[in-house]
Amino acid sequence: MSAATSFARPSTRPDEIHNLLTGVERYNPQKIGVLEDYLAHQCANPDPNTNHDLMANLALLKMYQFNPPMMDLDVIRRILAKALISTSQGDFNLCLYLLSDDICKDISIAKLLVLRDYLEKAQFDGFWSEMYGNDDDDEESVVDGIAGFDNGLRKLILAEITSTYQTIQAKLIGKMLNLDEEAVLRLAKEHGWDVDAAGVVSLPLKSENEAKTTVIKESIKFEQLTKLLCAANDI
Repeated sequence: MSAATSFARPSTRPDEIHNLLTGVERYNPQKIGVLEDYLAHQCANPDPNTNHDLMANLALLKMYQFNPPMMDLDVIRRILAKALISTSQGDFNLCLYLLSDDICKDISIAKLLVLRDYLEKAQFDGFWSEMYGNDDDDEESVVDGIAGFDNGLRKLILAEITSTYQTIQAKLIGKMLNLDEEAVLRLAKEHGWDVDAAGVVSLPLKSENEAKTTVIKESIKFEQLTKLLCAANDI
């Protein structure tokens, strides 16, 4: 995942929204409904490359900050859920900075914070367990209404896997992606990965996962060496 956050205009942002965000109406509370409707369109789009407009969602959170009576916790939940699967790691925290402690105590918001921690620690199997492991609770509610959430998250995790490993057990990939063995084998076939008889997947070499030899050289001047030897003789 990229650590940078991009405020470039997404190709799917309508002119009406762009003019709102760049004009004097940016913090007009009467425009809250417009941005909420735009968020709904983002959530209905399953393509992770075009379905997230951070600038618009931050503007909506800022409006809630200025107009607490108009705040909608479910909208905030969806904004955070969208930011959770953004390719820019900083998006979630930028949204979080605009929320009060009381908002963060909401059950759904607090659950998203826990999930964020799992992702930051690369504890992906723990993430899925937290999301879907308790059959007694409505675990899916925190991402309810976010089209393509699971697949978007899998793409992020997969990027981490291919940047970290050269070889890895197919079963471990399955745990990280919350996929069964057949799904992992299909994924390997789609990407052209080799899987041996022991279930070990060979991933292509890239700059991030290739081992590099590092040679450290220290330059010590003769004058420094003589001082060191003299000091050793005095001990």
